[in-house]
Amino acid sequence: MGRPTRFDVPSTATSSMPHRPLHGRETEFRRLSESVVAAAAGHAGVVIVEGTAGLGKSRLVLEAATWARHVGIAVAPGVADEVHRASPLAPLLEAMRGSSPPIISDARFDPAHVLDFGALWLIDQLESALRRTTTRQPVLITLDDMQWSDSLTVVAVRALAERLANSPIMWLLSLRRWPSVPTLDTLISDLVAAGAVQLQLAPLPSAAVAGVAGDLLGAVPDTTLLELLDKCAGNPSMVVDLLSALAEDDELIIDAASARLLPSREQRLRGWLMQVGPLTRQLLSVASIFGRTFDVPPVARVMHCKVAELLLSIQEALGVGLLVEEGAQLSFQHALIREAVYCALPQGARKRLHREAADALLATGGSMSEAATHVITGAEPGDAHAVGLLVRASDEVSADAPGTAGDLRLRAVDLMPAADINRPQRVVEAIGLLLRAGRSADAQTLAEVAFQGDLPVEVEARLRCQLADSLGMAGYSASALHHTTTALGLPGVDDLTRALLFAAASKAHLLAGDATAALRAGEQAITVGRTPVRVGRALLTMGAAERVRGRLTRSLELVDQAVDVMGSDTAEAHCPETCWTRGRTLMALDRFEEAQAAFDAGNRSGGAPGMDVFGYTCRAMLQLHRGRLDDAVAEGTAGLIRAEELDSWTQVPELCAVIAEAYAYRGEFGPGRRQLRRGISVVGEPRSVGAQRLAWATAVLDDTAGEDPSRVLADLASACDQLPDGLQVLAFDPMAGPFLVGLAMRANDAERAGVAAEATERLGHINTGVISFDAAATQAGGLLDDDVDRLVEAARAFEVSPRPLARARAAEDAARALQQRSRWAEAVEELAMALAEYDGVGAVALAQRARERLAEAVTAGRVPVVGQPAFGWASMTAAELRVARLAATGLTNRAIADELNVSPHTVESHLRHVFRKLDIRSRVELTRLVLTREPSIDG
Repeated sequence: MGRPTRFDVPSTATSSMPHRPLHGRETEFRRLSESVVAAAAGHAGVVIVEGTAGLGKSRLVLEAATWARHVGIAVAPGVADEVHRASPLAPLLEAMRGSSPPIISDARFDPAHVLDFGALWLIDQLESALRRTTTRQPVLITLDDMQWSDSLTVVAVRALAERLANSPIMWLLSLRRWPSVPTLDTLISDLVAAGAVQLQLAPLPSAAVAGVAGDLLGAVPDTTLLELLDKCAGNPSMVVDLLSALAEDDELIIDAASARLLPSREQRLRGWLMQVGPLTRQLLSVASIFGRTFDVPPVARVMHCKVAELLLSIQEALGVGLLVEEGAQLSFQHALIREAVYCALPQGARKRLHREAADALLATGGSMSEAATHVITGAEPGDAHAVGLLVRASDEVSADAPGTAGDLRLRAVDLMPAADINRPQRVVEAIGLLLRAGRSADAQTLAEVAFQGDLPVEVEARLRCQLADSLGMAGYSASALHHTTTALGLPGVDDLTRALLFAAASKAHLLAGDATAALRAGEQAITVGRTPVRVGRALLTMGAAERVRGRLTRSLELVDQAVDVMGSDTAEAHCPETCWTRGRTLMALDRFEEAQAAFDAGNRSGGAPGMDVFGYTCRAMLQLHRGRLDDAVAEGTAGLIRAEELDSWTQVPELCAVIAEAYAYRGEFGPGRRQLRRGISVVGEPRSVGAQRLAWATAVLDDTAGEDPSRVLADLASACDQLPDGLQVLAFDPMAGPFLVGLAMRANDAERAGVAAEATERLGHINTGVISFDAAATQAGGLLDDDVDRLVEAARAFEVSPRPLARARAAEDAARALQQRSRWAEAVEELAMALAEYDGVGAVALAQRARERLAEAVTAGRVPVVGQPAFGWASMTAAELRVARLAATGLTNRAIADELNVSPHTVESHLRHVFRKLDIRSRVELTRLVLTREPSIDG
């Protein structure tokens, strides 16, 4: 009989195990090694290792880290832990602090304080730290057991992997797909779509199991032992555990010939705790409550002693190898040791110790979220103290992790007695958080339970009102309307509550795309509402509804009226929702600078968690309309990061639509289509504003990519069917009407072209005086009637619009009509203008199209080349000439912008083109040239 042997099992953190061959994992390790070598050569990469528990994911991660250090890569090792999954960013921060030297060491990044800072700021700081590190050497970031990671870690990994895609950073993520986490599943799918290496671990074949056993035992296992090992189903961790237990209990005979079982001994695992004294056993038992890694002070507090009194026991546990030091903390040598100690505790004792651990953590500076994890495990029904702690913990993390906050609220509800008067309110709060987290099924189920009891009418009405607000904001308009209708049908509901219900119904109708119904509900809210705030909020929603309907002047009147009515309440009058609603109307009215100021004011106002996602949406749309495509993508991407961080999906369709449209203009069709798929996957209502924006963005991308016009038009059938009365289909962008008319004409669908032109002309008539809508009406009519003069008129009208893409499209349409009539010189001038605009905003795909048409026109008409990259006075467009003349008089960019009613950015763009065409470097040279050609300009 051989001596008892315990085999070290590789862990996610440390391992003293000698490097043995990776039996059955040779292919996976080869692919990992290739990625490590690529990272060492300066390339970025992502590797995802998936498999069920015990298949060797952690061993592969460990071997990859060892190889990476060998080739000069800095390794940042992190592991997610079920016990600490409520701690935001914990595994990623652990990884970046655990590298040598640490990538981050600032105390602000301690998990206990991380919620003091905004998520975007934290991600920016981590990005900066990684960029600094990669200037010295490549980095491997390993995140093991990602299925236990918090939502903010998932968001950060997505953002950092995208932002640092050109930096020498290799991400190695290991996970199992159960429990399923939607945000993590989406991240993995997107990473794989972007080129990540995906390694799926399967159970080991019998030959590999025999190899693992032979390495561990130092002898060849006999047939009987292999038959027993076959029961481990190819799971290497189970093989190691079984062999360790057999050797520990003297169940094996190991000699030069073979390793074989003793035939008559029962298999069991002898406890490690017999090696130490009683106080040390107590220390380990209490420590196991806190997880594998723990701090000593809370353990001492649970044991009702001082830290100094535990020093001998700590030294004893370290001496026999049960514990190891992990920086300022202690850790069980292996997860199996901690699990054995923990499972040995009676269930009742475990629950009591978890309750005491929560109090001990709070008393020793631990975070509320860590304490809440223990309360969830240890609290008993009716424990009011535990309920209060869970509610406080939920409040602490709600801004950054609404899903976690909702789970904490739900656990608090479970502990509350059924008769507790606060229970319904806690249920509604939990529903709101779950909806923000995108967990609509859980929220809807909980909502049905909430109203099964016998609630007072007024309580039920107010709860349904709050629920309707949450459901509406989450995009579930039909459910929101169900609750408002039900509550309004209750007898005896007072007028103030009815006003709130009508206001909630108005919002729900608006989000569902029914602006007319939203207006009716808003008017009812004003009729029964008697407080300025309630009336003001109803007016605000009605203003948004009028904007959606395309009645922009009326929209601004209602919004300004709302601000006046709420004037006595400064916080409401200047809340983010008010600012952003007003800004969107100003944006539609071509008043971009005022819109920007309104958005900035909304950003400064703060507001409820999740509202800032709406702000990102507004700013991204404004940047798109201004032709600042890079800025639109940046704002939209930041909004998506914030939405994912909060698990809040209401604005995601619009954000994805804006980003996809910008990508389309830049000719990046692959990334654009990915954004469209992402947005479509979270659409709640098919007629919602977000759904309509996605349909438009899809059509723009397909048309720009050269798809068949008939197919593109067919995809817009639902939008076309709402015309000419449903102006909301076209009101979000003046380009929409002319685009749809032109698309229908190219698809030989005269009927739809006529309906679209009629709707566009209605919008122009309703919004008389709004330059872009006036010009769009002229352009749509010109396209329908093939009226070249009207198309040229539209191009001239658009020249004073602040929308460069609309200006360029109008010039391009005019050029096409001019070419058909062989008016080549005029066509060349229009195309040169369009090309200058497209080049100025970085619309690569549209610029290429204009450049090709310009070349055709120049060749066909034998017109001297005056488009890009021609030089000289004759090459300048009419808009550039106007800017040049005003600049020559000494006006600043801002003053020129005010004079021409365009943005300073547009003026700057025109001046860049002028300087390039005239081959000059300063305004002094420009003034000299202008005065030479047009002396009267000085007078």
